[in-house]
Amino acid sequence: MKSHAVARVPGVEIVRHPEGSLEIKLSGLVEAAERRVRRWRTAALVLFVGVVVGVSVVVTVLALRWDYQHRRTLRLLQADLEVSQVRARCWEALARYAPQSPQDVIPDARRSEWVRQCVASELARLNPQ
Repeated sequence: MKSHAVARVPGVEIVRHPEGSLEIKLSGLVEAAERRVRRWRTAALVLFVGVVVGVSVVVTVLALRWDYQHRRTLRLLQADLEVSQVRARCWEALARYAPQSPQDVIPDARRSEWVRQCVASELARLNPQ
């Protein structure tokens, strides 16, 4: 007796043999599963590469921003240090100042103004810009 197909679903064929046994034939299911696995692998690889590139861009931007802020802060601190050193030198010069005559004496009320002028002239001399 000849076997005949009992049910036919796309990709699955069930065949009943005359001796009563059933045979299930899978055609294309393995290939379809392999295609799905390849698609998921590709999607996972694209996602992984995207995450790695995205994280590296973020880290680079943050590092550059930190470096800019760090350099700016250092410049400001160096400028403050320079001004403080100049101010200290001016106060020291005022303390060592020995007037030649009573007219050369700098009164207490004018000492801060004298130091301010000294600092301005020293900074102008150091930074001619």
